[in-house]
Amino acid sequence: MLTIQAAKAYANGAGAETKAALADTIDVGLFDQRPGLGSFAAKDVISKDRRAIRSGEQTIRIVSRRKPAFAGVDPYNLYVDRNGDDNVVAVSGQ
Repeated sequence: MLTIQAAKAYANGAGAETKAALADTIDVGLFDQRPGLGSFAAKDVISKDRRAIRSGEQTIRIVSRRKPAFAGVDPYNLYVDRNGDDNVVAVSGQ
């Protein structure tokens, strides 16, 4: 299970942000290595699907045959994001 907090905003030329409703289909994935770092390669992708993501907190259930080391939403930072480093997290627990 992956619990996320999602939000969307538009910024004007001066940087002032206006909140907007998020209702997009976004990549969600499981990985052996953290995407974008060091030795990450295509073989490290366990699963990657597009899922419906909405504003607010939600839990995403992903089933795989092997345990991932990392999981994330928009793991390749295709969306403009002020903090893209928080899109992927290390998997903990069972």
